[in-house]
Amino acid sequence: MGETSRNRSCMSIFKPQNGYPIERKVTDASGRLGSLYDASTDNLVDRHSSRRIKIKTPRQRSMCRLFSGDQSRELSSFLRNIDFDSALRQSITLQMVIPSGVGRLIEYNQPINDKTRFLYYAYNGRKEKLNVKARKADRVVGAPINSTEATHMITKILWGIEILCVIQIPNNQSVNVIDQLLNNICHQLKNNQIPIRLSDADRRLINQLTTVTIFGSETCIDPSNTSILAVLNRIQHWQTNTNFHQPLLYTMQPLRWLYNSPQFSNPCSLPNPTDPHIARIEMIINRIKNQIKDLSTMIHNFPTNFSSPTLDQRLKDVQQRYRFLLDSQDNLQERLRRALPDVRRQRVKLTVLDNIIADQCYECLRKIEIDKFRTNVERLFNKSILIKKLKNNLIEYINAFDIRSNQTVPTTIKDIDSILKQLYSNGHVPIIFWYSSDRLERIQHDRWEEIYQELISERQQTTQRISLIYVDFTYFEQRLESSWIVRIPLTGTPETHIDPIPDIEHQPSLTKRSPSPTKNRSKSAPLQTTIQSPPPIIPPRSQTPTFVPSTPLSRPRTPPSIIPTPPPRSRSPIDINVLLLGETGVGKSTFINAFVNYLKFDNLQQAERGEPVVLIPVSFLITIGNQFEEFIVEFGKADTNENYEHEGQSVTQQCKSYVFDLNDRLRLRLIDTPGIGDTRGINQDIKNIDHILNYINNLSHLNAVCFLLKPNDSRLNIFFRSCIKQLLTYLTPIGYKNIIFCFTNSRATFYAPGDTGPLLRKMLNDEHLNDIPFKKENTFCFDSESFRYLAAKKCNIDFDDYQKQEYISSWNTSVKESIRLLNFIQTCEPYYLEEWISPRRVTLDISMLARPLMETLRLIIYNSKINEAKLSANQMALNSNSVNIDMCTHCAQINVVDIGPFWLIQYKQPILKTDKNQHYRCPKNGRHFSIESIVTYEFVAQPAGLKNERWQSSFRNFLYKCDRLHHFLRQQGPSVDDDPFLPIIERYLDEEQEISQICNINSNMNRRVHEVLNTIKKIRQENSQQLFGSNERLSLNQVYQIINELIAIPTVKKQVDSIKRSRQLKMQENECIIPTNSIKNRIFV
Repeated sequence: MGETSRNRSCMSIFKPQNGYPIERKVTDASGRLGSLYDASTDNLVDRHSSRRIKIKTPRQRSMCRLFSGDQSRELSSFLRNIDFDSALRQSITLQMVIPSGVGRLIEYNQPINDKTRFLYYAYNGRKEKLNVKARKADRVVGAPINSTEATHMITKILWGIEILCVIQIPNNQSVNVIDQLLNNICHQLKNNQIPIRLSDADRRLINQLTTVTIFGSETCIDPSNTSILAVLNRIQHWQTNTNFHQPLLYTMQPLRWLYNSPQFSNPCSLPNPTDPHIARIEMIINRIKNQIKDLSTMIHNFPTNFSSPTLDQRLKDVQQRYRFLLDSQDNLQERLRRALPDVRRQRVKLTVLDNIIADQCYECLRKIEIDKFRTNVERLFNKSILIKKLKNNLIEYINAFDIRSNQTVPTTIKDIDSILKQLYSNGHVPIIFWYSSDRLERIQHDRWEEIYQELISERQQTTQRISLIYVDFTYFEQRLESSWIVRIPLTGTPETHIDPIPDIEHQPSLTKRSPSPTKNRSKSAPLQTTIQSPPPIIPPRSQTPTFVPSTPLSRPRTPPSIIPTPPPRSRSPIDINVLLLGETGVGKSTFINAFVNYLKFDNLQQAERGEPVVLIPVSFLITIGNQFEEFIVEFGKADTNENYEHEGQSVTQQCKSYVFDLNDRLRLRLIDTPGIGDTRGINQDIKNIDHILNYINNLSHLNAVCFLLKPNDSRLNIFFRSCIKQLLTYLTPIGYKNIIFCFTNSRATFYAPGDTGPLLRKMLNDEHLNDIPFKKENTFCFDSESFRYLAAKKCNIDFDDYQKQEYISSWNTSVKESIRLLNFIQTCEPYYLEEWISPRRVTLDISMLARPLMETLRLIIYNSKINEAKLSANQMALNSNSVNIDMCTHCAQINVVDIGPFWLIQYKQPILKTDKNQHYRCPKNGRHFSIESIVTYEFVAQPAGLKNERWQSSFRNFLYKCDRLHHFLRQQGPSVDDDPFLPIIERYLDEEQEISQICNINSNMNRRVHEVLNTIKKIRQENSQQLFGSNERLSLNQVYQIINELIAIPTVKKQVDSIKRSRQLKMQENECIIPTNSIKNRIFV
């Protein structure tokens, strides 16, 4: 049925006179005949099935379509070409349904243009039909007993397979030739001419189509056949084996037509999904998504910092604004998701959608506002490119705004000029300053580039060493009207040259210009014309700021007396990092929710009148009244990082930082963590601890490690003891003084540690941990029930006066303890993680190195085989890029590509990050490993320069160093997974096995690689025996010596840098920043 006819049927699906069936492409393949369906949300309501079915063979068995891409179209609009109607496309766009099969096209993350081709194939295997009649369906399928949101019942199902190949034609290939090939394939598929007949030339041409993404029935499409040839070779098998068939199309009748029941008597009709009020939703959501996607590309490629307070602050502002945009986007989509079903059922008017979109709180999502923000992001991004360009040419970067003499007193360009000359005048090398700005670079780009090349050329042509320094006046109060070149020779007077720029008024009182040489100099003339600058002015010591150059070029250290002091606004706040640990259910998340409300409100009454802050969604049971009535309180926006569905399991899924800018001087970071003592067992606890330690391993320091406990426990959980032990293998005794204890729900024990206190003291004594203090000064008792009270009040639950007074007292006491806690943490000496090494830290670092080392080992194997094959003029090269989500070889997207003489399996990020926690549901069977960087290979025309015997020696020496690290890990004691290299090697073997099973490819070189990989197990056993025989016992320093030697290898370092960048990105993704203006309680400020 075409889209028009389907939409027409959608308009009147509830008309009382007749049955108006609707058809829907399948997004949830679990439906069966008799299953109920909610057409307002496009979801299955329940999955009943009936056995009284009829099976028929479809008239049309095969369907194939070939269509081209168009960069002006939205991605979701291409679903129309494969029979997704407007209503279902809207549901997918708003994420009301999770697409599957070919519907996952919307997850495609590559550019679509006129060289993109879509090859769609569907095979209809059988039709199933439920023989029901109007008002008499209960004779076949009983009517729903309870009230239901369902509107329809599935009465027909079309079974089969469908495949969608998205192909990007390479620039070096003829579009006409590829189109002719694809049309030939499409013609054969449409006429069911299976197997497909292809010439050798056709197969070679298909193999050159490397940028291919394939979507389709989950029973067919898996990582082992992601090439077009693999799909074509298996179609016949999929057709004949019904185990591969899935529902493709549901036909559904309205329940009101099927049953003669008052439950379904209300007449109603769905509005036309093409109505302008509804249709604009898809357009607006897609527009916002595309604009933010463009922003995301730039923001995720920003450097971690600019080493400039001014630029770092702008980077922070951009990141905060970006996070606010994402939150607003999520909020808008959530409101539309809730409203659209009611609009479709005509419970509310269509204008409700317009009112939501027009809400002022989404002003930031207007096109013009995002475009303005994009301009600012582009300028900052271009600044990062400029700084990198300067660094690559050994030009130091200084931001003039960082070295203002005083933020309250206007600073002139002349002042900056004097400060710089004073700071650099006693150097051991001549210095050339280049004063410029972004505005000058834009309006006189050619001249700017000319100066840039002339300065570089001048340094290259002179035999004397010269330092070049770029001084950026982009953000300076006084506008720089033209470029300055300031030279500071070893002896003599500094010289200044001001470059003339046509049609721009020059600074009137800065420097007297030399008339003829500057005016008549041609653009290509070298920068030789100079004028004498005014005598240098040394600013008062109290007014001179500090600045941090972005490139540490060699220059003399200036005496402290003339180093400028930083302006207060440019000083970075001090980070106070606090790690929160505790058993599952102890109340870490509630503690954070309560804390942020202490910061915002002066007292509980004010919080009750206002809008309480809920950083982490809460769900809890409360009993009230004389009859102990039970109510479930749910408060806060749903968060994929918080899971309340499984009692006993940790609610918090991953570490997440909540950053509070207490004032201009202090920034508090509370790190919420998964709970210990998860009902999924000790293995889950070990994974959670590993995740926590890996997370804090990315921080520079910890100010406090806070253990949260309940005050009335009769015994300390064994998992809690294990948690402390594992943490102490990471910390050294120096960090024990940073451990503090917080007791939650302590109102019942009069704000004291209660029964838990003696148990904790006994445990510390039994474990000989007397160095960990347990005293009043590092012990704090809270009661976060006042936050639950606020949440319950917002859900219209009433409390009597006695309860209110109790919660007021609880609030006041907890605020006092919070202040005491912050004061104590500030007295603790920070524990700098980089300065101390421990057994567990070494273990974490070796685990991080595992894949970079094994990828480098495999690269050695590739290049040795190239050398053996007499292809020594070329070599395989490795590239590495960061990722910003957690994934592994199980959940990553996989492509099979040919690189030089090899076929490789390459991993990519999942096309759509619909669920940030999807990786945590992947099987942990030892056959998969985490992917923290995207590794790709290329075949480059550059000889490696090693003979066969050198390759063999390099391979064995490298592997032996890896095994020395493994030997050290084994000496640390038994562990669940003490060989980080084994799953990676086994996965490599699996990949080579999968490649060998692909038909019609030349995998001879891969077989040679496979043979070498098979020998690794034996070589490692020999290495292990040798290490045990020699009784090698490495100290931590010796282990790090090996680690540093390995990281010094360029391919390893490249991957390690990507992994560190990935971890930083993921930390930023899981970070919530509470700005200073949200903190209203002046006690904390």
